[in-house]
Amino acid sequence: MLTESAATGSYLGTLAFFLVITVFAVYINKSLYTGDLKKRTETYVTARNTQGTIAISLSFFASGAGAWVLFTVPEAAILGGPVALIGYILSCLVPVAMFGCIGPYMRRNLPSACTFFEYIQARYGTVVNVYCTFVSLFYMLLYLSAEFTSVGSCVTALSDLTSPLGPVIATSIVTLVYTSIGGLPVSIFTDKVQGVGIFIFTILVCVASFAFYELPTETNDEAIRANWEMVTTWGIGGSASNSFKMAFVLISAVTCANLMHSGFQQRIWAAAGDTQVRRGAIGGILLTIPFMTLFGVVGMIAFAHYGKPGLVEVGPERTYLAFLAAFFLIGEMPAAWQALAIVLAVMLVASSADTLQTGVAALLKPITAKALDFYKTGTSDNTRLLVSVNFVFAAAIVNIPAIVLSTAGVSVLSLFVMADLVCATCVVPLLMGLSDRTHPVAAAAGCFAGLVTALIIYLVGVNGENGDQPMRMLVQAGGLYSDTSLVAFLVVPGASFLATALTNIPFMMKGYRFKGFKKPAGEEKVPAAGEGV
Repeated sequence: MLTESAATGSYLGTLAFFLVITVFAVYINKSLYTGDLKKRTETYVTARNTQGTIAISLSFFASGAGAWVLFTVPEAAILGGPVALIGYILSCLVPVAMFGCIGPYMRRNLPSACTFFEYIQARYGTVVNVYCTFVSLFYMLLYLSAEFTSVGSCVTALSDLTSPLGPVIATSIVTLVYTSIGGLPVSIFTDKVQGVGIFIFTILVCVASFAFYELPTETNDEAIRANWEMVTTWGIGGSASNSFKMAFVLISAVTCANLMHSGFQQRIWAAAGDTQVRRGAIGGILLTIPFMTLFGVVGMIAFAHYGKPGLVEVGPERTYLAFLAAFFLIGEMPAAWQALAIVLAVMLVASSADTLQTGVAALLKPITAKALDFYKTGTSDNTRLLVSVNFVFAAAIVNIPAIVLSTAGVSVLSLFVMADLVCATCVVPLLMGLSDRTHPVAAAAGCFAGLVTALIIYLVGVNGENGDQPMRMLVQAGGLYSDTSLVAFLVVPGASFLATALTNIPFMMKGYRFKGFKKPAGEEKVPAAGEGV
């Protein structure tokens, strides 16, 4: 294993590299510090109409490719085989595809927005928007905590470093510093560098592990061949129904969660035009498919060599370790590969963390702007103060609690289950708002019904009897793939939909139609592709 000093050098060196290139990016991007203050702030927060297809493609890819893939993708492949792996891949592709489809509608109707929350405010009003804002903040807090947990676990699992606090705090500070310096343009710039680096390092580390461990052949040990056959059919679940159940849960859970991710939403308005949004979504999808497939194969090879006694049901207490499958492989490889794996993990976390931090700042922009209206004097628009307040909030509301939670020893997987379930309470009403027949009261009823249903299921999942493992599994390792999760991600969106549809019937009978979005003066026309670059 790597020594403590080598591990420290690996993660600090990677972070230092990104800090240096972001300072360079800010220096060459003169629009961030020259010209009209209001325009500079607009560029800083939204990067509106400035990013081409390649930038949006790499940004969608890098922003979604967090260090969670090192834990959850190999585990899914082990538990549910190729079908579950395909389900996991689709779960990451579907929300990006939806952004590509919804993006032009959002840009056309809300050209001055920077997240879906301006859309929710204009479409449904303050009550629904406040609820959805809190859901998004809660989700991004847990997502960031899961990423910090992942980077700490990666470094300690591959080295003699015993405390995860160092890499967690270093990653948090560096990403917050460079997003504070350059805002969204710098976040997208680092996404381009990180996206390329993640793709190359993933190929290097995964192919090296394939070469280091023999693939099953006729000359292999019989146990290796048997494990390989098991994991490449239906996984250790042993049935097609289990594999397809896992695939459905993943698609439902991850789609609901990512649609509430304001960092992803920002890319819609940062794109130079509708074409760039669509092509960028396609590019992000094409990069994600091989990336996730490689980690799925890593999980399969790990199970072939270590099997159930090594990865599942370990020791007298039947300890569950399938989520550490990638580290079983990488941990046995020469130290140089472990250093590369740490560099990859830091890039994965940094690419997600800076997107989350700029997403929080954008999410809070309308709230802080209204609050600062009380303090305006003369002709000052307080734009500089607005930016400062946003990033203070990003640090206080998201980063600090995420660091605390990441060092509390909470399972990364259980964090994602909780976050995904909360997001499932409001995604359906949000999408139903694309129809002009859905009334705000109906949307509020749908969100409330989804929340009540989620709380009931989650409380049962936490407090179920000891003998009722399918219920208790919701908050334990592997809980995302339990029967309770299947119920949760069927019933919660379903309850939200039914409540919205039923409550909306009286309004439809009265002929309700949404009157359309109001555009600020001077924004009646749709921005042309490339306008403002």
